[in-house]
Amino acid sequence: MFGVLLAVGLGAALVATFGLVELHDEILEASSVLADQALQSWVHGFTRPWLTVVMEALSWIGSPFALGPAVMIAVVVLWWRRFSDDAVLVAAAAFGGVLLDEVMKLHFKRLRPDVPWALVQESSFSFPSGHSVMAMVMYGVIVYKTQDKLRSKWSKAALMLGALAMVVGIGVSRVYLGVHYPSDVAGGYFVGAVWLAAVIGADLWLARLR
Repeated sequence: MFGVLLAVGLGAALVATFGLVELHDEILEASSVLADQALQSWVHGFTRPWLTVVMEALSWIGSPFALGPAVMIAVVVLWWRRFSDDAVLVAAAAFGGVLLDEVMKLHFKRLRPDVPWALVQESSFSFPSGHSVMAMVMYGVIVYKTQDKLRSKWSKAALMLGALAMVVGIGVSRVYLGVHYPSDVAGGYFVGAVWLAAVIGADLWLARLR
């Protein structure tokens, strides 16, 4: 049942994310391109050695090299502790996010920014930002599954602010390092939010059925 609901959710998310077509068309307009580049240059203006270290760390945290093993460990631990539903939720959220990101990248085929000051080189397509997609999805799942277990309002607020800071920080790091336009990050947040809503909706629906 859960797999069926997630398949439906993935289909709905895939259809919804084609709303990015409108955004992508806007991005291709000359005025939007200039605004995108101007914002990217503005972010680059804050470059400092210590800040570069922070941004590289945030980018690594949101990368497949860190996120992949973290998700696998989380799924194994949850399954071992007999939280099988939560394990499936985390696995499905991660897999769906990656799949949506790859489908969108292949659809739009936007090239990476061509800037001489780029601090990192990437060879895949640029739109949307996969780091932003996965940050939105995974930190959203963490907040969703954890907030009810916290008693204090302050701890809940700290959880949400911490998750928000990580999502924003990971997205900004990709612009700072010169591998994404700001619109790539915005598109990634949109895709991630749509898929996160589908996953949470499926989980809530199943909880009511139980």
